Amino acid sequence: MSGKKGPAKDSAKPALPSGIVLKEESSDQIPLNGRVGASDWQVLSATVRGAAHRRNGEPNQDALSWWMAEGKRPVAVLCMADGHGGSEYTRSDIGALLAVEQTQMLLVSEILPLILSGSTRKDLAQFNRHFRQQLPKLLVNRWRASVYEHATDNPVQEGGKLVQSDAPKERLYGATLLAALLTPEFHLYIQLGDGDMLTVSSEGEVTRPPFPADSNLIANHTTSLCSKEAWRFVNVHFQQIDERPPSLVMLTTDGYANSFANDSDFKKVARDLHSAIKREGLTAVANSLPIWLEATSQDGSGDDISIIIATANSQQE
Repeated sequence: MSGKKGPAKDSAKPALPSGIVLKEESSDQIPLNGRVGASDWQVLSATVRGAAHRRNGEPNQDALSWWMAEGKRPVAVLCMADGHGGSEYTRSDIGALLAVEQTQMLLVSEILPLILSGSTRKDLAQFNRHFRQQLPKLLVNRWRASVYEHATDNPVQEGGKLVQSDAPKERLYGATLLAALLTPEFHLYIQLGDGDMLTVSSEGEVTRPPFPADSNLIANHTTSLCSKEAWRFVNVHFQQIDERPPSLVMLTTDGYANSFANDSDFKKVARDLHSAIKREGLTAVANSLPIWLEATSQDGSGDDISIIIATANSQQE
């Protein structure tokens, strides 16, 4: 990550809509957010405070949310953000919360209606170009507007005194972003900075959205919502579903992949989760996820780990 993890000096939290997973400062773990319903997509999620952060008394910097609609054309929206932590990013946990809030609202309220209207099928290439050009700027601008509003309403204080700084306000809130919008006809994948998105086919093949390699993701550094001209680093992939959609879509913060020796071992996790859901059912896997994540952080990166899994109903029979 860009900057070491560290405790926030102040923790005024914004109010978030229903569906956002909130952190409780007194808890080691954000509550599990799982759901079993009639939709063609089932979603489960969990996030745990990293082992190293628990030892050092540092907060979880991750935030996640998801939203589903059932009906003839079931859809799901998955959002995840990872605050940088450290002395330069003292409000990055709030920045992550604002990132998932703003992204979910944009995708559900504005982007989804465009996709469901049928206009995408008239000229897919033009629609794809429009998304690639406009969506990154919309996402970054809305996040920054929410950051400025929060900073104005909650000035930075230390020892009861206002802290004056020449640094851009958004730097305090730095975070990465992952998001996916899943419909029967199209999938939209969005990524800024580190973290992972994996899909698993019904045959168990694991792939990633075909984003270009990012030379900025080196060692402990990442691009960020607080980067200068951050919209330039937002990757967008618009995928038409011609036949069967992926059986499983998985979003994780970088603490998960960093806990494994290589990428092959990490991809095996996606296959194993896919198999476990088919074999044991969604509820059993949802109940076990926090335990698995805590053990992975303890034995691996020590970082916070968060995961959202969307899986097709047909895989749970």
